[in-house]
Amino acid sequence: MTSRYGKRLRSIIIGVIIISFFPTLFFGVEQQKSMKPWEYMLGGRAYSLFPDIFEKFLYSMTILVAALLFGLFLALTITFISTLLPRSLQKIIYGFYTMLEALPDLFIIIVLQVSVVAIYKKTGLLIGNVSNVYDSKIYFFPILTLSILPAIQLFKITYLLLNEEMNKPYVNVARSLGHSNVYITINHVFRNVLASLFHYSRTIFVFMLSNLFILEYVFNLHGIMTIMLNTKGIAFIITVLFVAIPFSLLFEWIERYTQRLNVHREEEAA
Repeated sequence: MTSRYGKRLRSIIIGVIIISFFPTLFFGVEQQKSMKPWEYMLGGRAYSLFPDIFEKFLYSMTILVAALLFGLFLALTITFISTLLPRSLQKIIYGFYTMLEALPDLFIIIVLQVSVVAIYKKTGLLIGNVSNVYDSKIYFFPILTLSILPAIQLFKITYLLLNEEMNKPYVNVARSLGHSNVYITINHVFRNVLASLFHYSRTIFVFMLSNLFILEYVFNLHGIMTIMLNTKGIAFIITVLFVAIPFSLLFEWIERYTQRLNVHREEEAA
């Protein structure tokens, strides 16, 4: 396992180094020389990568993790409520969220920003800032925006997993003992659904990370993605690895944990 992770990490580092040479190929060496190796450009000014990178990383990851947790909470809540409804209504809700999933993140961002401005003009009530002003940090709308599409994806996944779990033998045994569907869902089914969700964590993370690029640009957030887009050479390599390595370690732990969990569940089933 460790050897496999070492190969995976080595591939990531080599890939990042190769990508870092692309600006030189497209724009030439002279543009590369205009910046120092440890600097990034923002608004026509050069900034030092250190210690800025730590603050930017923390800001971006706060938004990312908060959006993921909020999206997961929404998905589980809607899934649980859906299980209490008739099957016909469940299909309508599932179809509605399938339609919402087709909406691009940029469209959601614009709708939220326009809505906030419209409410402010009509009522004078400012729900929250829709863009960074000077060096102030905003959290509410970036977190809300970034959580919407993952919440929809997680709802669809948890809904399908939950229906699959509800047809398993242990659920029928629990029903025969007189337990209600609500009790079975909360105490048994959701636990197994959450364990199964770990398998989708890498896909959802990559999806959210790609949307974070758009989010930081549109909301004018000065996060780690902004630095990544405005660095070259060594500074670019450091910035990308700053994001890639921690999450690579996290996904390695998740993979090991899910493998142990699957073994435990197989032993229980036997």
